[in-house]
Amino acid sequence: MFRALKRILAEPLGNAKKRSKFLVTKKSEIVALLSQAHKKKAFLTLQPGSQDQFFTTAILGVYPDHGLMVLDELSPAVGHKQFLQEKQAKVTGRIDGVELRFETHLVGEGSKSGIAFYKVAMPTALYFRQQRQTYRVSLKGVGVPFYSLGGATPSIRGTLRDLSLGGVGVMTDCNVSLSRGDTLELCAITLPDKGDIKFTLIIDSVHDNVRGGGMSFGGHFCKLSAADRNKMRKYIAEAQRKYAKRSR
Repeated sequence: MFRALKRILAEPLGNAKKRSKFLVTKKSEIVALLSQAHKKKAFLTLQPGSQDQFFTTAILGVYPDHGLMVLDELSPAVGHKQFLQEKQAKVTGRIDGVELRFETHLVGEGSKSGIAFYKVAMPTALYFRQQRQTYRVSLKGVGVPFYSLGGATPSIRGTLRDLSLGGVGVMTDCNVSLSRGDTLELCAITLPDKGDIKFTLIIDSVHDNVRGGGMSFGGHFCKLSAADRNKMRKYIAEAQRKYAKRSR
């Protein structure tokens, strides 16, 4: 089933099989889901057209009578020009841990108080699926290195606090201006016996360390290759087996 689902999710939504239990095509249900994402101020990841870059946005309003919704200015700002050129976009996000994904196109754009916004078409279909709870490995004291060399923030170096197939928690001695929804590009970790894993990270939470200064933050992956995900899956599976043996 997983392989079949993976093939379906890789297809454009317009060509997807409507019998999939994860595919929502009823207009009222689509409006309800997008309105919920708007109400909860859920961060979305937008990939313009054929571009291999990801940008953060959020829903500012849902207007089903006009067949459109309004998205907030893209971050980092370079995404603005790309979206205006490409006009098409793939959008992903989460509502209370449940993944949603859809495709849309640009209808119009404007700005208010110097901040851009985008009118986009309401999707005719979207995926909405609960992902299985991912096992989170605690890595405190292991010393798995983390670094980020790109994006809107300065370079960050630290160590992993925890790891799952969905994202990472990081501890660092430095203090960097980070906020929920920020994008960290060119990130990498080095797992024992598995080598480097590279990804783009969307920040979900930021906390100051009470003891010792510095800060910690957590985020979810928005760009991770299949090969690196497989390395991570093997590492986590090994950690699960070791934990099970200690618990006997």
